[in-house]
Amino acid sequence: MFFYILLILLILALFFVSYFKPDVEKKISIILLLIMILIGGFRDRIGPDYQSYVNWYLYKTRDDGLEFGFVAIMNLFRWINLSPAFLFFFFSFLTYCFLFLGVRKYTGNSAIAILFYMLIPSLYLSSFSMIRQSFSVAISFYAFYYLINKKYLIYLLLMFIGISIHNSCLIAFFVFFFVFKYGYKVRVNHLYGLLIISFLLSRLDFFQIFRALFEKTRYIHYFSNEAIPTDFLKIIIMNLQGILILFYFQQLKNKYSYQQYLIVLYCFSIVFVNFFSKSNDLIRFSNYFRIFEIIIIGDLIFLEKNRKRLLFFVCFYGLYLGAFFNALKKDFDLPSSNTPKFVPYKSILWPSEKY
Repeated sequence: MFFYILLILLILALFFVSYFKPDVEKKISIILLLIMILIGGFRDRIGPDYQSYVNWYLYKTRDDGLEFGFVAIMNLFRWINLSPAFLFFFFSFLTYCFLFLGVRKYTGNSAIAILFYMLIPSLYLSSFSMIRQSFSVAISFYAFYYLINKKYLIYLLLMFIGISIHNSCLIAFFVFFFVFKYGYKVRVNHLYGLLIISFLLSRLDFFQIFRALFEKTRYIHYFSNEAIPTDFLKIIIMNLQGILILFYFQQLKNKYSYQQYLIVLYCFSIVFVNFFSKSNDLIRFSNYFRIFEIIIIGDLIFLEKNRKRLLFFVCFYGLYLGAFFNALKKDFDLPSSNTPKFVPYKSILWPSEKY
């Protein structure tokens, strides 16, 4: 746990440097990118999915069931005779690079956006384990910029790559087009209504509908009775935060480019969590839309001045910091087993057990 405390203090210090010296903000953002690559790319036996990927890579246990893009990359690495560590580094490197490129496209407040990306457990920490989906989330995040700027060929190419790595990227592909086509028509009252209605429906057992729809597919385990529900407190906090952000909807829309679309996607992530709160595994697909939260929060903080800006930063930072360490604590408190965990952090840069 001490390693993660040092990491958080380091990125916080770098953000303050960029804040008080705006002329070095881009350099600080690049340093943050390198830190993400260093920590994520060189991890060793981190996250519950780690051993599964090692087995798939070494023994081809799921080549027939995985997306063709991911299998093609594994086959290339196998042909070159690289160890599984190269696979993890490759996807970490590209994930954080696409995240960085997207952030630089959407906002001038890139250092604070990267800071919050690293703090949100379902984004940075999850990228240590869910390497395929985290890559697809990052590349679709970057691709949406080209869609809203009507550079359709680049958008289609990037999304095709994302889908070839993880099929769930199809969800983002269709939702992005819907938001691009109709997002400018959305009013703040529509978004308030969506949040409230989806929250109320989440308290009902309409989840049974999805069990019936997916009963004979490989996705049924997401809707089974054994699915772990999302923490109710998390749902409450996400919805309250969404309501707060919508209060500033018009101001954000007027000052910053793309906010009209980004806020709609962000609210869609909350609606997704509300609807599928009965399955904690299923709500991870909301990350395709939640990632835009890092842009919105950073811009919202810089929308204010002086004490109010500081207050907003402290509140949001405290909220995400609590979520970050709560996720690590839950991982740390899990019974000891052969399943790789996040705590303690382990790296191939210092002595560790071989594969």
